Amino acid sequence: MVSLMDNGHFFSGNITVDFGDGTAISYVNISSIEDGVKHVYGKVGIYQVSAIASNFLGFDRVTLYLHVTCLLEQVQLSGPSVAVKNKAVNFTTALRPVNVGTVTYYWWFDNKTEPLLSLVGGTSFTFSREGSHVVTVQASVGNTVQQDHMTVAVYDYFQSHILAFSSNLDDANPDLAEWRTDIGRVVKRSVVQVTGISEDQLLISVLPGLPTTAEIFIVPNKGHRGGAAGEKRLHLEQLSQVLLNALNQDLVQFTLKAGVQVNVYASRLSPAPLVDGSDSSHSSTAIIMLVSVALMGLVVFAVYKFKRYRTCNNDNTPAKLHKNASFFRTFWTRRYNQG
Repeated sequence: MVSLMDNGHFFSGNITVDFGDGTAISYVNISSIEDGVKHVYGKVGIYQVSAIASNFLGFDRVTLYLHVTCLLEQVQLSGPSVAVKNKAVNFTTALRPVNVGTVTYYWWFDNKTEPLLSLVGGTSFTFSREGSHVVTVQASVGNTVQQDHMTVAVYDYFQSHILAFSSNLDDANPDLAEWRTDIGRVVKRSVVQVTGISEDQLLISVLPGLPTTAEIFIVPNKGHRGGAAGEKRLHLEQLSQVLLNALNQDLVQFTLKAGVQVNVYASRLSPAPLVDGSDSSHSSTAIIMLVSVALMGLVVFAVYKFKRYRTCNNDNTPAKLHKNASFFRTFWTRRYNQG
């Protein structure tokens, strides 16, 4: 609040208030500003605010520094719901509102007594054992603390596919965590009915945002003990193929509401099935493609050389040979005369 008093008399002069963000307001011939000067800042930060009063006798200036902050309303934690043991996993956060100033993040993994601290909204962590792990993040701004958590299932290996939905599901997507959980549960039930895959071996995570997408994981059977690791991975690959066949045949679908049927299919942007193992068949495919490219290059080079060879042979016509013979005869005659 700016208040000017000139022994109770009317102030004949000019007052300019500069808010430090490129905005300034001027007042002329006033006695006081009883309600104060109000201004809304669009961004957080430290601003130099100044007021200059001037009249025919001179001027005076006063300056203060204003630290503008924003109340943090929510922090949202994002990361994979399924991870591979002994491989780094990336976690990120999203704040609402976005610009709230300096944020301190506290990361809690399982029941560790001390958190990991960072000034950026992301970190990575490596899980060393299988099972379910709870990840919690706390975002602190001033005296405000918000937190979010998620559960990560860790396995030695698994299969993964990206799922897409018919566009009519986007119209009903409120982008709420509870809604995504419900949709994941419905999709899982449909997959189990169509493919016969055990419910315990399926995990579905519906991703935030539009268009609506999800990721489905096929994990090892917890009740299956013993057996070689190669056999278990082969079994997961077989289940993955069963799932893809069902998706490609539009067999996975559910009813959103009366008269609204939603189809689920494998996204064209879906990467190859994820299996943790250096002897994956995808490496063999890449090698075969590389060898094919090399062989094609050799064929092109051979054709080029063959055409060039024929061109050179076609140049050896009788006229060409006669011309060459005359050249050499003239050359050696001159050499003989010079000798």
